[in-house]
Amino acid sequence: MANTSKALLLKYGIPCVAIVVIVVQLYNVHINNLSRWKGGGYGMYTEIHYQGNQIYITGMSVDSLIANNSINESFRYLKLMPNEKNLEEAAKQVLNSTNKDSIHIQVWKPTINSKDGKYTRVLLEELYYKK
Repeated sequence: MANTSKALLLKYGIPCVAIVVIVVQLYNVHINNLSRWKGGGYGMYTEIHYQGNQIYITGMSVDSLIANNSINESFRYLKLMPNEKNLEEAAKQVLNSTNKDSIHIQVWKPTINSKDGKYTRVLLEELYYKK
């Protein structure tokens, strides 16, 4: 009996768990903008590493903002998963550390066309946020 249960677990249980993990990863990639480089890496070599994503804030220097550790961590997470929730969190932190009352923040993803080798950027997400 024990060998039968173990055999069934190995034959069906482990593949089912693997399929669930893959489905969750692909869901997060397509719905929540999770980088393909995280959470399993399915398709990770089909895109540039998420650290290449660029954050642009109108009228501010991102380099000076990342001196603040909490903003730096928020920006790193925003590059990894650029969605509205993370944009809003980053915008709140930037506004709390500056004397501005509104912000326009964008996340750009670098892409390279494999046919002609041209480098371009694609706007992933943007947010206009006001206190």
